Amino acid sequence: MTSVAPVVLTVVATTLVVTLAWLVAVVRRARRTVDTVVAGLHLLEVALDHRRLLVPELARAAVGAELDRDAINQAVGARSWSAIVRERRADLGDRAAAENALSAAVHHLVCAGRESGRVRWDFTAAVTELDHLERRVAGAVRVYNTHAAALAGLVRSPLTGPVVRTLGIGAPELFVETASAPVVAPGVTDVPAPALAA
Repeated sequence: MTSVAPVVLTVVATTLVVTLAWLVAVVRRARRTVDTVVAGLHLLEVALDHRRLLVPELARAAVGAELDRDAINQAVGARSWSAIVRERRADLGDRAAAENALSAAVHHLVCAGRESGRVRWDFTAAVTELDHLERRVAGAVRVYNTHAAALAGLVRSPLTGPVVRTLGIGAPELFVETASAPVVAPGVTDVPAPALAA
């Protein structure tokens, strides 16, 4: 009878140690993933802000090349909508929709410029930089969404979820366009060349 007690105590002690080690591992993993998600969103926003700053430069060059005014106005309007959505701190689905609209408008303007054959070095330089930024944005979106999905998995898992939620950590939004997001960014009726500098 006395030999059973040490065995039970050993099992209980081992179970407590294993459980404590598992809890510490879950907490560390959750905090590390939160830090990665926050850093990923920051890098994504930096890339999007940089792209937004380049659009007026592209628009000025497009005006100088006398490209299609509707394509220029659409790009400027999409840029404005992207900035408004960011300033209002809209949910990530709406922000993704605004950024996708900006990408589409810039792509349309770039295609119009390439087809016209009238563009100068300033348009080509802006397009080259925007091409690099588009790749950075796409990469940053992939990185953020991957880590956000991993954190959401931790939050929703029946095994780790209770521990993670106890820390006050919730499932983050993905940077993905949602059905509720506006499909078309508001256009700009006409933008005079001097206004593009703003």
